[in-house]
Amino acid sequence: MNARDYVRVDKATFFRFVERQAEGRFEYEEGRIVQQMSGGTLAHMRIVQRFASAFERRLDANAWIVTSQGRGVETAKTVRYPDVVVEAVGAGGKDLSTTKPVVVVEVLSPTTQELDLNTKPREYMSLASLEAYIVASQDAQQCWIWARDHGRKFAELPDERSGPRAAVEVLALGVSIPLAEVYRGILEQIP
Repeated sequence: MNARDYVRVDKATFFRFVERQAEGRFEYEEGRIVQQMSGGTLAHMRIVQRFASAFERRLDANAWIVTSQGRGVETAKTVRYPDVVVEAVGAGGKDLSTTKPVVVVEVLSPTTQELDLNTKPREYMSLASLEAYIVASQDAQQCWIWARDHGRKFAELPDERSGPRAAVEVLALGVSIPLAEVYRGILEQIP
């Protein structure tokens, strides 16, 4: 069975479909199963790994779980698979997704830029648990951050951070990650 066999499905059907797939990457968008690009550049993968490692080093493993590329985030109308997810400990070990991410990180690809910067912020920010949505470039030391303020509101536009002295900050978690740490040695290897 492939994705086009499903015209409109519910989330339970989507999760059964995903569990049976040996290959491919799929997301759920408002009743449809949508195939996504699998794989990615070496720079993309390294940036993902650096963010996941940076969060793991800074957060208490007894309180927080950090996963990368495979943990679903479920909103009212979608199931996405972001590059990095930070959530509180407490999810079941066999759960395929979470509705309570605290931080979501996406690394831009040419094919996902529009989705990551224009569509996904609205989706992720609809979740009451979310404190920060971070989008990272793979071509420059640059991130766009939507973070809740002290009034628990998100700004309409992201806070753009760039350059070797910039940092990604998630105040609710007391975390600051220098971009120099994330991008060290990566951009120099891109022709």
